Amino acid sequence: MVIGIEAAHANKNERTGVEEYCFQVIQELKKIIPATEQVILYSAEPLRNGLEKMPSHWQVKVLPWPFYKLWSQSRLAWELICHPPDVFFAPGQLVPWYTPKKTVTTVHDVAFLSYPRAYRLAGRLYLLAMQSLIAWRSSRMITPSIFTKNELRRYYPKISDNKVTVIPLGLNREYYHPTATDGKVLEKFGIVKPFIMSIGRLEKKKNTRRIIEAFNQIRQGRQLQLVLIGKPGAGYKPISEAMVKSPYHDDIRELGYLQTNDVASLLAQAEVFVFPSLYEGFGLPLLEAMAAGCPIVTSSLGSLPEVGGEAVCYVNPLYSNAIAKAVSQLLDDETLGEKYRSRGLERIEKFSWEKTAEDVWRCIVSAR
Repeated sequence: MVIGIEAAHANKNERTGVEEYCFQVIQELKKIIPATEQVILYSAEPLRNGLEKMPSHWQVKVLPWPFYKLWSQSRLAWELICHPPDVFFAPGQLVPWYTPKKTVTTVHDVAFLSYPRAYRLAGRLYLLAMQSLIAWRSSRMITPSIFTKNELRRYYPKISDNKVTVIPLGLNREYYHPTATDGKVLEKFGIVKPFIMSIGRLEKKKNTRRIIEAFNQIRQGRQLQLVLIGKPGAGYKPISEAMVKSPYHDDIRELGYLQTNDVASLLAQAEVFVFPSLYEGFGLPLLEAMAAGCPIVTSSLGSLPEVGGEAVCYVNPLYSNAIAKAVSQLLDDETLGEKYRSRGLERIEKFSWEKTAEDVWRCIVSAR
């Protein structure tokens, strides 16, 4: 069997949730796909960051394209027409207009349908067209949570239940653990303990403005910093204005995108991880915080209760005072914080990229 895998998403220097999933699953598949199978990775650029290291039955096809966009709909589509694999795996929720009949696609979320106001019109229309194409061209689909599977079938009721397989995400435990503390990282970014932190694009869907509003309440009467990790996203202007207007703006650290080892070190030293997102298809940062031993306050919406189980503290994300109250309780009650820390370290054992990749491989095999 010849298996083709879209690797452009994985081949990024800066990886967030979807790209991290693509990278880690491909790396784990290298360990488990038998040598009797042939695997082809498709990329617009030469592979890097370890992707280029492959078993002998793997190869890469670099498909150059002179333009920034439409690589998948042009160059990749042409390659699949000329040299179709037996099964095509699209881990990044993107498929060309032409794919083989046996195509497995991962659908990470359908937030553009459930939460359209968080997207610009052009982006929403593109995602709508792409998801319709996925529903049409995919013989099997993977979702990271039951919530996302239900959302997908709610908007596309013609997709049968047995066509969609739920496979949770994993975590690279090499970096994330409670002892990953490095004082130099704090000095590097001008952070002073104690601090709380959040990870994700600074955008409306991630509820960043309410995090800042909650921090303004929490900060009263105590020394504390807020660390925000992530690039600006849709709806960033009011978030930026909220930071500027905050009476504690000097204690808000907007760090942008950080490398994994820096994120892991900060999580291991933070007092509380705050993630009141309005919509998540999975919520990978919850796993990162759990593994680092950081107590978590998160949203009761979307897939997050499915991921967090009883190991995190849930709040209604629509109210900044509810977020502030929950974070303050964890800051003030050491026993409560230790309870959530221990539960998180126990729950994280259920998740691994190895298990994710094994389930993905079974899904690919079932599609042939």
